[in-house]
Amino acid sequence: MGTVEGRTVLVTGAGGFIGSRVVKALLHCGARVRALIGPAAQHGQRLDVGSLENVTADISDIAAIEQITKGVHTVVHMAGPPSVASSFDHPTAFAQTHVVGTATILDCCRKARITRFVYISSAEVYGRPRSDVVTENHPIAPRSPYGAAKAGAEHFVHVFSMNFGISSVIVRPFSVYGPGATSNGVVPTILRMAQCEEMVVLRDLAPVRDYCFVDDVADAIVRACTALMAGVATINVGSGIGVSVGELARTVLRVVGRSIPIREDRRINRPSNSENYRLIADRKRAAELLGWQPKTDLETGIQRSL
Repeated sequence: MGTVEGRTVLVTGAGGFIGSRVVKALLHCGARVRALIGPAAQHGQRLDVGSLENVTADISDIAAIEQITKGVHTVVHMAGPPSVASSFDHPTAFAQTHVVGTATILDCCRKARITRFVYISSAEVYGRPRSDVVTENHPIAPRSPYGAAKAGAEHFVHVFSMNFGISSVIVRPFSVYGPGATSNGVVPTILRMAQCEEMVVLRDLAPVRDYCFVDDVADAIVRACTALMAGVATINVGSGIGVSVGELARTVLRVVGRSIPIREDRRINRPSNSENYRLIADRKRAAELLGWQPKTDLETGIQRSL
């Protein structure tokens, strides 16, 4: 493993839930960070953390991105809306940001001769896995516009790496949670109900997910910036532990010290064919290539999310 100390790292989506944690982790390691926080109209996302350079641009604006990538050693790209549910209502916007935006920044990396590109994809690209634990070699078969957009962006990463010598790491986080997560995620939803309601009501208690604390995910992304590899490496980032939605709700209630009913309501909207019922990471490759393993167990992570 190398070091990011003294290197200029561009982080797109830097004002987001994961992006803001990656910026802090990079600064802690001594990197010079250029934080792309979105179009100028979204100035509310501006970061005031340590010594960094805030920049604004639409991720699909090639002239602006060309300027922003000048003098950069490494790009960490995660710009784009993260909601699976919202992607069904706005599929074109998701394709524009995730696919066209990724193609734009890759083209600018080619022109700027940037040699390391870290793309933050998603375990949603796997769809419904054929095995209990998913390796990176599992076929991708997304079941949502969000997953499809991420998969399309991954293909662009492969094409640019193959043709232009960009060493790339595709990081596939599983279910990321922690303080500052978007309010419509399952963990924030359960936390809000557990603290403020008299009942936890969820669409389905059966789906099993792999929950990974946001600071652990940020650590893996920072490691991906300097991992010694060529070509394209795809790496799962997850805990390797499956937890059902029902188990998650019971854990949250235990942490907050309440005993209230947990119920299902199938009327809560999400196309039923889009649901992935079991999604757990095989994290061997993350250990081998990044020297990474999660440090935060679920109960501790939930306590830190309160």
